[in-house]
Amino acid sequence: MKDSLQMTEFDELIGSSSLQMMKAFLPFLEPSMQQWAAIYIQMQELQNAIALFQTPDKPPPWPRQAMPPPEKLIEALRPYGGPAESAALDQMKSAMEAMKLYQKFSDLQQKASGPLSPMDLIKEMLPPEQAAMFDTYSTMFQGMDFMNPQS
Repeated sequence: MKDSLQMTEFDELIGSSSLQMMKAFLPFLEPSMQQWAAIYIQMQELQNAIALFQTPDKPPPWPRQAMPPPEKLIEALRPYGGPAESAALDQMKSAMEAMKLYQKFSDLQQKASGPLSPMDLIKEMLPPEQAAMFDTYSTMFQGMDFMNPQS
């Protein structure tokens, strides 16, 4: 059996428990009846959708929201897709994260007066409080010679 998909708020507004029950009953009907029952169910949902938006004075069923950043949009869409769609969304998110990291590296290179050290790159990827701690430890360990310990 397939994984069940999560219903959207729109599905909940145009559907009903009786329509859901009809959908659950479809496999038990004769094949010749399944087609007509499925079309009937979809027509009922279409009529409910039309009625939802038909009253001119009635406000929309949900307030318009500002378009979120792409990462948030991907997270909002992910629960409604199947495995293939979720994998594609994950790939998009990973690609966006890689582009951000590349942009950060490019910006850091432009700000730097000389070649970047690996320590500078690591420090730049840390949150500010961790970067400050990293600086403190770097300063502490700078004077220590780990390669030639004296006995």
